[in-house]
Amino acid sequence: MGLSTLNRVFSLVSLIWFVVMSHCSPYVASSSTQEALALLKWKAHLQNQSPSLLSSWTLSSVNATNTSTHLKTQISPCTWFGISCNHARSIIGINLTSTNLKGTLHELSFSLFPNLAFLDLSLNELFGFIPTQISHLTNLEVLYLSANQLSGSIPKEIGNLDSLSDLELDQNQLSGSIPPSIGNLSNLKVLCLHTNHLSGAIPKEIGNLKSLLDLRFSKNQLSGSIPRSIGNLSNLEILYLGNNSFSGAILEEIRNLKSLWCLDLGINQFSGSIPPSIGNLSNIKYLNLLDNNFFGSIPHEIGYLSKLIKLELSKNYFTGSLPHNICRSKSLTHFVIAENRLLGRIPKDLRDCTSLIRVRLNKNHFIGNISEDFGIYPNLRLIDLSHNKFYGEITPTWGKCSLLGTLNISANNITGSILPEIQNSIELHQLDLSSNHLIGEIPVELGKLTSLNKLILTGNQLSGGIPH
Repeated sequence: MGLSTLNRVFSLVSLIWFVVMSHCSPYVASSSTQEALALLKWKAHLQNQSPSLLSSWTLSSVNATNTSTHLKTQISPCTWFGISCNHARSIIGINLTSTNLKGTLHELSFSLFPNLAFLDLSLNELFGFIPTQISHLTNLEVLYLSANQLSGSIPKEIGNLDSLSDLELDQNQLSGSIPPSIGNLSNLKVLCLHTNHLSGAIPKEIGNLKSLLDLRFSKNQLSGSIPRSIGNLSNLEILYLGNNSFSGAILEEIRNLKSLWCLDLGINQFSGSIPPSIGNLSNIKYLNLLDNNFFGSIPHEIGYLSKLIKLELSKNYFTGSLPHNICRSKSLTHFVIAENRLLGRIPKDLRDCTSLIRVRLNKNHFIGNISEDFGIYPNLRLIDLSHNKFYGEITPTWGKCSLLGTLNISANNITGSILPEIQNSIELHQLDLSSNHLIGEIPVELGKLTSLNKLILTGNQLSGGIPH
């Protein structure tokens, strides 16, 4: 929109406003008219709009009754794209997600929308700060500003929106600390601040949000320990704190989060051992402690998590052997404990866990017979047993894992030959048997693995030629 066009829009808006205000005495401009003019003013300041979507936002929506006296001149935005109104024709919802909006929020007069309950401006190109006047939206229940380019800090005034149940500011460029005033939002059920540049500690006031179901702070620069008050969030179902700089231990208060089904603490600087109270999280399905400084043994209480689907404990300093019941869950699909200092035999529970899809045991000190300690996994797509002390021979059993795409048994003590039955793993695209004690010829049946794009057999005693 050119400058001359903008000037014409402002002149026309001003004229309408003057007519309404000066000729309606003792009447005043309706709430609907004020809201419409506020939206038109904001639209005029946007750098670009999607014509096909916001073309309905025009002054042609004027509904003039008795225009000779202008006593009831109104502009109704209720038929505009993305706008919802109540019976009094006042705006209660604005949904402009993914509409290619580019501009700031500063020209949007939030104080003129007293009944607004739903505001979704996500997936656009909005930039600049979140204005403090957003606190005027006292009836707002849902605020989505996700996936924009907003910067600056989260205004402390956001704590005045005590009707909020869903606050999502994720995937922006917000910085600074999380304001303690966020603890005033007692009705909040969803709080998503992930993928920003937030720093500092989680305020202890977070424990006031006792209605909270979903808390996502991952992919920021947050630090410090988890406040003990988080144990007050007994209704919490999802807790994402991964990809930050948190430190300290997992608090015993975690035992109170009995509704939790997803816990992600991965890629931080947490330390200490896993508390036995982890076994109290009876609804947990996803547990991620990847890439921290945890040490000690894996408590057998993890075996109590009967609904567990994904377990990720890689890149820590865990020692000792695996608890015999660690794979008790019949739903377990991802068992990832690579790059630790674990040792001993693989529990029978793991051998019998036919639901497994991805298994990573690599870079530990496990020992055992590869032909006896592992079973047939009909759903298995990846297994990495490399850099351990497994021995024995590759049996035809592995060929029965028909969906297997990646098999890595390198850097072990495997003997015997490569069996022709390997051809039955028709989905195999990566096979690494290097640095073992394999003998014999490379079977021609490998040529039937048409999906194979990575084959490493170095560091063995194989003989003969390479099959055509």
